[in-house]
Amino acid sequence: MKTKERIVHAALELFNTHGERKITTNHIAAHLDISPGNLYYHYRNKSDIIARIFDQYEDTVADLFDLPADRPITLEDRAALLEKLLGIIWDYRFMHRDLVGMLANDENLQQRYKAFAESNIQRTEQIYRIMTASGFMVLREDQYKPLALNVWMLFTGWTTFLRTARGLTEEEITQEQLFSVIYQLTYLEMPYLTEATREETERLLEHFQPE
Repeated sequence: MKTKERIVHAALELFNTHGERKITTNHIAAHLDISPGNLYYHYRNKSDIIARIFDQYEDTVADLFDLPADRPITLEDRAALLEKLLGIIWDYRFMHRDLVGMLANDENLQQRYKAFAESNIQRTEQIYRIMTASGFMVLREDQYKPLALNVWMLFTGWTTFLRTARGLTEEEITQEQLFSVIYQLTYLEMPYLTEATREETERLLEHFQPE
């Protein structure tokens, strides 16, 4: 792995574990056992590193919506989508937890995130249209947008909920606590599910039910 990639990988690890605000470029350099000058040769500042992480995050989220276009989706496709979602929640947990502060300090990132959020809310709506066409859900035309928006707010706001309402620090948040968002997300979908997916969904709820 090249130094430029190692810097991004280390920054992501440190941001996830300790919080973006607590980590400086000097921390990242020390973690990699390189000089600050070596780091600055590749990235001018921490904002540049965050921008590169955001590039990766955008690509990863885009892959989440990569469903078959030549056939109806299956229960296996739905399970694979959730598996990808869990990976994103854990691998980029700082992105949502520290988002407000990062956007306040970086106008360019703020504009990028606005476009990113709007695009993915629309993609989520499209997922529900595909699921309806595949017989997994029944929604009226006026229900797609509100459901997609609520799911996006839950997905992006869950780590903030754990930090504020549950009082957990960055170091205390576990995979199990983050993954319980699937339980809440599934309950948002429950009123719209058909019998074809109900049994699988009930098993899913048992697996992700919070303690």
